Amino acid sequence: MIYAFFDSLVNGLNALSPDTILWIVWGSFGAIALIVFVLALGLPSIRRASKTPFLCLVNIYSGLTLAAFSIFSSIPSALFSAALFWAAGYLLYGILVFLCRRLSLKPQPVRSVRVQDAAVTSPRPRPRPQPPRNAPQPNVRLEHAIAVTDRLLSRDLGKTDRMELEKLKNTLAVLRVKGDLSPAENEILNENFNTILKLMAKYNI
Repeated sequence: MIYAFFDSLVNGLNALSPDTILWIVWGSFGAIALIVFVLALGLPSIRRASKTPFLCLVNIYSGLTLAAFSIFSSIPSALFSAALFWAAGYLLYGILVFLCRRLSLKPQPVRSVRVQDAAVTSPRPRPRPQPPRNAPQPNVRLEHAIAVTDRLLSRDLGKTDRMELEKLKNTLAVLRVKGDLSPAENEILNENFNTILKLMAKYNI
């Protein structure tokens, strides 16, 4: 019964023209590959997923190519055609991995420190109480960090350093709006100040 099924399947394929069989095999592979590329480049979750299933798809369609060519050509020709398809599929796999890795390395949008809604959206902010004259100013390091950041940005910086400084400047601006800093925000200020010191040493400022 199984033999009869496969025999009838082969006879049905023999009734088709070689071009029709190849359009079915390669056309379905091309459609699936196009969908995979679009999803991988458009969705970060797909982009980060394993690309092994695509490699399995290449192997499956290499076998289908071998079977298709075996129907209307010699075995050496079928093997050669399947090998060419397999090589082209692996090339597509390499391109897919490269593009996904390249897009994953792009810098993420700058995320500033979250502050209280009242400090950002209130149309009439409350005047902050002034510290006593004999008390040390709490934001001296913050103002100094902002001034040094502006000086660094005026220099000829590397692309990565400039992006890091712009992100750091946004964070410092939010901290300035905040005013009195919490322990966690002071820790953020310390980390940013250490980064500024390293860049100052790097660019001899």
